[in-house]
Amino acid sequence: MGGHMAKYGKLIGFLKAVPGDVCGKILLGLAITALGFSQAWFVAKAITVLLDGASVRDTFLYLVGALASLAVRMLLVRLQEGFVKKMGAKVKAVIRSSILDKLMRLGPAYINDRSSGDLQSLVTDGVESFEPFLVQYIPQIAVVAVTTAFSALWMWHLDRTVGLLVLGMTVLSIVIPHLFMPAVSRVMIEYWQDYADLNARYIDCMQGMGTLKSLGASAREGEKLSRRAWHFAGESMKNLNVSLADSDVIVACTTIGTAVSVLLAAVHMSQGRLSQGSLLLILFLVGECMKPVGEMNTYWHSSYLGLSVAEELFAVMDEPARIRESCSGVPKWQPGGDPPGIRIENVSFRYEQDGEEVMRGVTMDIPAGRMTAIAGRSGSGKTTLVQLLLRFYDVTGGSIQINGQDIREIPVEVLRRMIAVVFQESYLFYGTIRENLLMARPDASEEEMMEAARLANAHEFIAALPDGYDTMVGERGATLSGGERQRLSIARAILKDAPILLLDEATSSVDMAHEARIREALDRCMENRTTIVVAHRLSTIRQADRIYVLEDGRVAGCGTDGELMRSCPAWQRLVAAQKEQEEVYEKTE
Repeated sequence: MGGHMAKYGKLIGFLKAVPGDVCGKILLGLAITALGFSQAWFVAKAITVLLDGASVRDTFLYLVGALASLAVRMLLVRLQEGFVKKMGAKVKAVIRSSILDKLMRLGPAYINDRSSGDLQSLVTDGVESFEPFLVQYIPQIAVVAVTTAFSALWMWHLDRTVGLLVLGMTVLSIVIPHLFMPAVSRVMIEYWQDYADLNARYIDCMQGMGTLKSLGASAREGEKLSRRAWHFAGESMKNLNVSLADSDVIVACTTIGTAVSVLLAAVHMSQGRLSQGSLLLILFLVGECMKPVGEMNTYWHSSYLGLSVAEELFAVMDEPARIRESCSGVPKWQPGGDPPGIRIENVSFRYEQDGEEVMRGVTMDIPAGRMTAIAGRSGSGKTTLVQLLLRFYDVTGGSIQINGQDIREIPVEVLRRMIAVVFQESYLFYGTIRENLLMARPDASEEEMMEAARLANAHEFIAALPDGYDTMVGERGATLSGGERQRLSIARAILKDAPILLLDEATSSVDMAHEARIREALDRCMENRTTIVVAHRLSTIRQADRIYVLEDGRVAGCGTDGELMRSCPAWQRLVAAQKEQEEVYEKTE
C-alpha cells in the first residue's frame, strides 16, 4: 500500500502547475452537489406540506425552488464538462513537457536502448490515461469529503443512527477500492505492457512497410499482428472481471446503505422517534449523499490504466542522467574567435559498466581549422568517437579537450552549439523545408537561410519544388531523394555556423553519381572550421591534413595518405578493400 501511496503522491504533484483549476473543479463539484441537496430539500418539503393537509397551491414556492435548483444544476454540469476538458489539456501538457524534457536530458544514450513504440505509447496514450485520476478523481475526493461531513452532520441531527450509517458506508466506499488495488494493479500493468508491445509492433510494421513488401513478408507479418491484436483483446476481457470486482462491492455498499438508512428511519418514525418530514428528508437526501460517492467510484475505475502507466512514467522520470551536467563552466572558445583545436587523450569507453571496452587508450590531436579524418572498418569505434565528442555518452577513462578544456567542464547545450554535424542518415522532421533548415538557427534571416542552401548546392532543387522553401517534406524526408536530404543536412550545418564540423559518413548513403555535388558542398562547409571526417569512402578523406586509422577501438596509425600507405597495414587493407568495391561498382554500371 505504501508504494501505491507514493505513486499517487508523485502523480498528484503534477497538479501543482494548475492550482486554480483544481480549486475551480472542486468548487463546481460542491456547487452541483449542494444544488442536489437543495432540490431534494424542496421536494421533501413540498410532499411534507401536502401530507400535512395543505393545498397544491401552498407547495408552489417549493416546486419553483426545486425546478430552479435543477435548472442551475444542469447548467453547472454543462459548464463542468467544458472546464474538465480544458483542465485536462493543461495537466496533460504539463506531464508531456516533463517527459519530453527528461528524455531530452537523458539523450540518445537512453532512447537508443528503448523501443520507440513504447516511448510513443507513453507520451501519447499513456499520458491521456492520467486524466481521469488527476482531473476527476482527486478533486472528487475533496467533494466527497465535504459532502460526507455535511450530510453526516445533517443526518445526525435528524437521526443519529442514520448519520453514523451514512458516514460508515461512505468511508467503506472510499477505502474498499484501495484494498483491491494490488491485485488490480498487476492486471492493469500487464494490460498496459501488452498494449505498448502491440503498438510498438504496429509502428515497426508501418515504418518497415517497404522492407516487408520487398521481402514478400507483409501478409505474414500482417497475420502475426492480427493474431497479436486478437490475443490482446481476449486477455483484456479476461482481466475485466478482476478490475470490476471492487465495483460490485461498492455498488452493494451504497445500495444497501441507502436502503438500510431509509428502513431505519421508517422504523424510528413508527416508534415516534422521527417525524414524517424528517423521514422524507432522509429518503431524498441519502440518495444525494451517495451520488458523489458513485461518481468517485466511476472516476476511480477510469483511473486504473493511468495508475498502471505511472510505473513506466516514473521509471523514465527517475532514471539518473548518464551525463554529468556542468552549470558553471565557461568555454575557453568564444564566438567570433579562431576555430578551436581538439585533443583526445588516452580515451577508453564501454557502453555498459561491466561490458567490453569499445575504445582503448585512444589519443588524437585534431588541429584547429584543419581537416582531420578518422577511418576504420565498421565496428572499429568511429561513430562511438563522434558520440563521445557530442557527449551523448561520457568517456570511461581519459579526456576530450577543446582548446585545452575538458568538455565535461562545458555545459552540454553550449558544447553542442559549438559543433555542427552531418550524419550518415540525414534526419528531416515532418514539416516544411524552411522549418527544417531554421532548426539550426531559428533567428536566421531569409537571406542567410537561402545563402546556406546555395552553398550546400540545395537552393536549385528547392526552388524547383512546387512551394519552394514552404514545401512539405513528409515524415523523415521521405518525399526527397537521399542526395537532396543530405544537401539539406549540409545547409543546416552551414546555417548553424559552428566552429567545429563533424561529418559522420556524410556521403556513404548516396550514390557516387551525386557524391561530387555533395563533396563540393562539404568543401564549402569546411572552410575556416575544425573538421573531423568519418568516412567509409576513402576517396573523400585521402586529401585530409591528418588521418587516424582505428582498429578494434585503438589507433592503428596516423599520418597523411602517403605516410600511411608506407607504414600502416590497417590503412593498406582499407585501401585495398575500397579499390575492390569500386571495381565491382564499375562492372555493374
